[in-house]
Amino acid sequence: MPISIYDPRIMDQVVRVLPVVGGFFRDTFFNTHLPVLGTKVDVDFFKGKRRISAFVNPKSAAKAVEKIGYKTNTFDTPLLKPKDVTTVEDISVRMPGEQLYGGMSREERALMLLTNALADFNDMNNRRVEWMAAQAMLNGTIPVVGEGVNYTIDFNFTNKETLAGAAKWDQNTSDPMKDIDRYVLKCQQNGYHTPNVCLMEYQAFNLFMQRMIALNYLNQISGNLELAVIKPEQLSENVILAGYIKKYNMPIYIYNEWYVDDWTDPANPVEQPLVPAGTVLLGSTNAKAKIYYGEITLADETSPTQFRSVIGEMAAQSWVSKDPAARYLALHSRPLPVPQEVDSWFVSKVY
Repeated sequence: MPISIYDPRIMDQVVRVLPVVGGFFRDTFFNTHLPVLGTKVDVDFFKGKRRISAFVNPKSAAKAVEKIGYKTNTFDTPLLKPKDVTTVEDISVRMPGEQLYGGMSREERALMLLTNALADFNDMNNRRVEWMAAQAMLNGTIPVVGEGVNYTIDFNFTNKETLAGAAKWDQNTSDPMKDIDRYVLKCQQNGYHTPNVCLMEYQAFNLFMQRMIALNYLNQISGNLELAVIKPEQLSENVILAGYIKKYNMPIYIYNEWYVDDWTDPANPVEQPLVPAGTVLLGSTNAKAKIYYGEITLADETSPTQFRSVIGEMAAQSWVSKDPAARYLALHSRPLPVPQEVDSWFVSKVY
C-alpha cells in the first residue's frame, strides 16, 4: 500500500506553493467594480460625434442640433461556484506541515481545511475574472462554456488585424513603428482615446526590439529620432516593464501568465498562455470599462423564504450533511467585465 505524505506517520514538512494570480488586464483596464441588483446588467453604449457649431446670421434663429442616441445591451452575469467537500477521513489525518505529535484537533483541522479551500477558491475566481477580462480585450468576446452552459458574450469589437507576408514582424521588410502609428491613429479616430498602454507577447516584443535596432530607431547618433527606449524591468512575478514608445509616452509591458483549459476537452486539460503568441495590444486606461457583479442568491434555512441575496463580488456558503457526515463549502460570484468603448483599443497578431 503506497504511503501518503498526509499520513501521520510521515514527518516531512510540506509547504503549499500556489501560482501567483495575475491581474494585469483586470487592474489596468477594469479597475472599476460595480455590484448590481439581479443577474443581468444593462449597459448603455453612447458614441458622440465630432460636430462643430454652425455659423448663423445674427438675425436668424438658433440652429437645432440633432440628439445623438445610445444603444443598450443586456448581458447575463456568468455564475462561478467552486465547491469543496470535507469528510471525517479528511480531518482524521495530519495536514501538510502539521506536527507529527501534539498537532491540531479534528475541529481545528476542519477549520483549517475550510480556510485553505476558501483561499484556493478566491484565487480560482480571481483567475477566471482575469481570463474573462483578457478575452474581452484580446478577442472582443467572452465564451461562457461549462457544465450546463455554452454561449458567447459578444462586444462587437472590430479594431483588430493579422499581419501577413512582408509586414509580419519576423520579416526583414517589416516596420513595427509604422504599424503602431496606424493602430494609434485608428483608436484616436474611432475610439476618441490615445492608447497609453502597450502589451506585447514576449516573442512579439523580441521581434519588435530586433526591428527597432535594425532600423536604427534606437540610435540617436545616426541622426534618427529616439522613438523608443528599451529597458526591461521586472515589476511583479509575471509582468515586465520592457520600455517605452516615447512618441506616445506609452509603456510597453510583457505579461507572462497561463491558465488551465479544462473545458474544451475535459479529458485532456491543457495549460494555455493568457496572451497568445504574436499578440500586441494597444489600450487606454481612460476608456470606460467596468467589472459588473450580479446578485448572488443563496439557500438560507433561517430566512422566511429559505433564500437570501448578496450584493457584492463574492459570497461564501458552508453547510453540513449528516449522512454521510461531510461539510461543504462553496464560493459564489457572478462577474462580467464589460469594455464600453469598444473602438478605443487595438489588437494585432504580428507574426
